Amino acid sequence: MKQLVLRNTLYERIYRSLGVVCLVMVIIIILTGDSGEWPFWVQIIAMLLLGLAFLSLNFGTLVNRLTADKGELIIRWYTRPGRVIIGIHEIEEIIADETSVRIILKSGRTIRLPTGMLEFNEKRAVRKFLKETTGF
Repeated sequence: MKQLVLRNTLYERIYRSLGVVCLVMVIIIILTGDSGEWPFWVQIIAMLLLGLAFLSLNFGTLVNRLTADKGELIIRWYTRPGRVIIGIHEIEEIIADETSVRIILKSGRTIRLPTGMLEFNEKRAVRKFLKETTGF
């Protein structure tokens, strides 16, 4: 099994700062709110969960991951919910430019992986990984 893990540092900073803001809001709500009413507790719980989601980078879904295992390419990219599993034998062509990597399947379907926000060495690592694992 070969795996490439990339972290988008800009999105990571943005999400983590939003998480800190949510946790600061929890403290402000605790200091200024009336703990005897139910909307107070709903706000506290909602802000805590939102802050934890932001701090954990949406529970790990903002981490880019490419995995090649047993003839399958598993893609978990920050712009796609969940993950995409593709058979390596189904890939017809891989096209890379400055802003994205496009994986064209034999069925005509195109899977686009935006790489414009990644650093140059990370873009190169994505291309190199795909070339090594798929042969394209």
